[in-house]
Amino acid sequence: MRSKKRDTGMAVRHHIKVLVIDDDPSICKLVGLLLEDHGYSPRTFTDPDAAIKAAEDESYQIALIDLRMPTMDGVEVVEKLKGIDERMSCIVMTAYPDLDSATETMRRGTCDYIAKPFKQEELVQAVDRACQRMGIIYTDEHELNRLIGQRIRSHRLEQNLTLRQLSDRTDLTTSQLSQVELGKNAASIWALARISNALGLQVSELLSGL
Repeated sequence: MRSKKRDTGMAVRHHIKVLVIDDDPSICKLVGLLLEDHGYSPRTFTDPDAAIKAAEDESYQIALIDLRMPTMDGVEVVEKLKGIDERMSCIVMTAYPDLDSATETMRRGTCDYIAKPFKQEELVQAVDRACQRMGIIYTDEHELNRLIGQRIRSHRLEQNLTLRQLSDRTDLTTSQLSQVELGKNAASIWALARISNALGLQVSELLSGL
């Protein structure tokens, strides 16, 4: 069953291209639709050779690969893909999980290992983890402004400062500060530096984890 489409406004994923390689067409379709629902740009293949050719012609950041396929072993697919682009994150899927195969695939360059049948959220979480390690998932601009504003307001209230008091410390108007705290306006680096200094913080502390 196709998963319910999730709101992906908080994170931007549409630029992330994912290879899905499985000799079972139904698995390819399920995984492809699931990744699309979560904002990714997947391309599915039941033929490993065709997938490898696609990776030679176009850059992919993530690959989801079935371990056991009749024409080519998943470990060999991983090696070929890593030979094309060593930065590609490869995630192996298998209905026959065991310690030896997991160890071998990790040694050959996979970053994760998923047992079939998998829960849909487990697969998406594995892809999200790979992207986060690579630093290629980023926060939507409007959401980023909201989170920064929320963090500034939280630190201001912790210090029992009014907007007027923060304005006096930063040379920003109360209207400007209010707009920043509400996430309606993006603060310039200069403004963030003034605000963070007034709150006794580093700019990096305001942005950490965002």
